[in-house]
This record gives sequence, structure tokens and C-alpha cells, in this order.
Amino acid sequence: MTDKNVERRREADKRLFASMTADDERVSLRMAEIRGMNCTTPRDDQLRAHIKAMKRSLRTGDKQHKILFVTGESNAGKSRLVQNALAADPAFAVYEDDEGKGRPLLFDDAASPCTQRNFAIRFLRKLGFPVRSNIQKTVAWPEMVNQLCAHRVRFLVIDEAQRTMKINDDQELQEFSDNLITLVDSKDWPIRLILIGVEPLDMLRKRDTQMLNRSKRIKLLPIPAQKSARVVLWLKEVIVDHAGLYSVDLDFEDLAQRLIHACHGNAGSIIELIRGAVEVALWDDRSGVRCEDFAQAYVDRTSCLPHDNIFEMKKWDNIPGGAAKLHDTGAERGNVEGDIATIKPLKKGERPR
Repeated sequence: MTDKNVERRREADKRLFASMTADDERVSLRMAEIRGMNCTTPRDDQLRAHIKAMKRSLRTGDKQHKILFVTGESNAGKSRLVQNALAADPAFAVYEDDEGKGRPLLFDDAASPCTQRNFAIRFLRKLGFPVRSNIQKTVAWPEMVNQLCAHRVRFLVIDEAQRTMKINDDQELQEFSDNLITLVDSKDWPIRLILIGVEPLDMLRKRDTQMLNRSKRIKLLPIPAQKSARVVLWLKEVIVDHAGLYSVDLDFEDLAQRLIHACHGNAGSIIELIRGAVEVALWDDRSGVRCEDFAQAYVDRTSCLPHDNIFEMKKWDNIPGGAAKLHDTGAERGNVEGDIATIKPLKKGERPR
């Protein structure tokens, strides 16, 4: 987004929010703060170790740590996991030197529809490079490589990377895969890639021996009932540490089991449902979270009837689970800023320009 558009949005939001009540303002600002806080996961240390190995590989040339795939279902916490790890690492801070501003890290979604041309255009625009609407891939991709070097980018993070698997032409997909490998193997300016996406993304890794040999994978799985201690930790983090509230006679283990059942173990959905209970308490202007708040948050999420409410019924495990699991309707959204609006998806057998 350009500086001008940032200012436009700020002014538009100011006018929109001027109509909010005092309670709207109080709760929305507090929930924005709470949602901005990080919940601990067992994958935190694992990801940090991978990132350290990827840094070292820039010096040692270690082939297996040039590319990292982070996969899992929607709302499993993939993007947040990567963002938090990179944000906490001082190596990725923007800096100033004799050549201007250096950006060790570039993070954005894959283009949609994803072709080599659209991919290059998106990251060129992310770097502030002016792109002609009729630029061809034979120009766009080399220019992207030049700009990555000019801005001193060392790590490129591609979210929604499963879009690459919608390239219908096998030759184009192979060429795209080869170009990614060229980025990490470059003698002049090697970079490291982190690709984040839902399960089809793993096909990109496995379809090509060169890609497989240069990569590792972290897969985020649903949380099983026997891992409820993890959810108990999130309950305490969100309610006490993040929201600054206290629990009113909450049975954390029982709540954790109900949350896992309600969300089919989906981490992002569980955390959002906990935050939903906190929001109910904030609307009532209370300093404590009650079991009834989880029941109301579940109703708000699912519009269920009382006899289907997992947080109200004693025999909750007889109720079908997963109703509170969030589904990412934006994962395959259409063109957004940075894509070329006139581009259409490739048809099977069609060659890109």
C-alpha cells in the first residue's frame, strides 16, 4: 500500500469510527491489543532452530536448509508462527547503510492467479519498484532478482504459497520451481525461502528432487485431546496475561477438552474462541471470565441451539464437534494490491507470455 493510500485509509477509518459508542471504542481497542499478542506453541523453538540453520547455510552452503515449507490446515497458526519468530529476530530489522535502506526480510502473499510473471510483479511492487502493466515475465523475473539484491533481501517469505500449485501447465510449474531453486543457489546473491500454505503446497516440494533435497518442512497438525495441556496454557495466557482478567471458578482441563472438540483441534480457532469469551466479559465490563462466557462465545460463532452448546451440556462429547472451527475464506481470494488486475488464470495447456 502506498503512503498516499495509507493516509486515505487513516482518514476514512477516522470518519467511520467517529460513530462508535464509548463501549464500542473500549472493547474494540482492547481486543485489538489482545489479538496482537502471541500465544506460546511447541513449534516456536523448532522454527527458530530452522531459521538459525538457514542463516548458517548462507555461509556453509548446507543444501538441506535453503528452503523451509510450513504447512497445515487453514487457521493452524502457520503465518503467525513465522511472523512472530522473524519479528523477534534482530537479524531481520530494516537498516540504513551507504546505499540507503536495507531489507533483510521480504514477506508477502503469493500472487493470485500465480504465474511467474504475477509472482515477480507482486514482489517488485512490494519493494516499491514501478512496474509497467504490459511487462513480460522474461523481464519481470530478472528485474525482481535485481531488486532483491538492490534492497539486500536475504530471506523471502511467501504466504498462501499453495497458489503456486494452481499453475496448470507442467512446463511452467517446473520452470517456476527451477527459478526458486536458482534464487537459493545463486553464487552472487543467494537468498533463503520460507513457503507457507495449506496441504497442496507439499506437492511442490515432493514433485521435484532438487526442491526436496534443498528443503525441510514443519507441518502443523490439529491438537489431539491428549495434548490438552497446550490449550490450558493458552487459556491462562489469553485470560490472565493478555487480557489482565481472572478466571471465575474455571475448570481449565474441562474447558480445554471442550475447546478441542468444538474446533476439531484447530489451533487458530481455539485461540479465537478463548478470545471470544474474553470479549464477552469485556462487553459486560467485568474483570473475570466465567464458563458462561465460553457458552456465549460459542453461540456467537455457531448460532447453535442450547442443547447443541458444547459449553453448556454435561454430555458435550455426544455433540458433533468442529462447529467452531474457522474456515479461511480469504485463502484463495482474487487479485489484491500488487497483482495485475487484467491477468486471467492460465488455462490447461496455455503458455504464459
